Amino acid sequence: NYVPARGLYSIEESVVRAQVADMRYGGITVGIASWFGRDTVTNRRWPAMVRAAQGTGFAWAPYYEPEGTSDPTPERIADDLHYLRATYGGQGSALAVLPDRGMPVFVYNAGDLTTARGCATVDRWNQAQALLQRRFGETVHLNLKVFPGYAGCAGTPQVAGWHQYGPARAEHDFSNAPGEGSYNISPGFWKAGLPYGQGTFLSRDRARWRAGLARMNASGAPWQLITSYNEWGEGTSIESSQGCRNPVPAGVWCDWSGGGRSDFITDLHDQLPPS
Repeated sequence: NYVPARGLYSIEESVVRAQVADMRYGGITVGIASWFGRDTVTNRRWPAMVRAAQGTGFAWAPYYEPEGTSDPTPERIADDLHYLRATYGGQGSALAVLPDRGMPVFVYNAGDLTTARGCATVDRWNQAQALLQRRFGETVHLNLKVFPGYAGCAGTPQVAGWHQYGPARAEHDFSNAPGEGSYNISPGFWKAGLPYGQGTFLSRDRARWRAGLARMNASGAPWQLITSYNEWGEGTSIESSQGCRNPVPAGVWCDWSGGGRSDFITDLHDQLPPS
């Protein structure tokens, strides 16, 4: 529903380099990028993403999407995580690796709508972590999506952190979650194909966005997350937009290009702590 200021771009190294510069200006240090598997479009995009970020101080972490549509076995999970580390890691790489904690991996376990199902996911991922260590000598910093009763699962102490993915709400405060908590903010949600203001929806409001940024900064959450930089299909992007698809509903904020720098990125930069 929105029109990127860069036009309908493809994932090329030069484009990603400019996007990384945007995010770094806003104080973002890690980008969480979807990864659906080795034989997918998302995997084919990762080489350009990693090359574009090398030497910038910015890093990429995978958002493991297969868990959102299936229940991958611990063996598959361990193999996938090793593949990511072996393919995109190494000295000088822009793959995120936390000292003494391993590669951060975020998991879109969206199907975990009950405590029993969610705890089973926790168990599978803990088995995968053990397999990864035993077979490859590698560790990951596992961050799962919250679900009902997540804090009470027997395996929760082995999960490094928790997050929520729900950009139809302006804020999600899980700063007190077990392990490393998170705080997530969204600029808005207007999914492609949905009429403005109908269905699952969050209008854009800059004052609300700035207030959410301030609350996130004050939360002290180890993971302070923004959904999203450029998920244009869900209408959650803070990357510069220059307009909306026609016909444009009255009163819709369509242009946040800021005359050259996204207003949302500028707000992030303005709220950075003094250096």
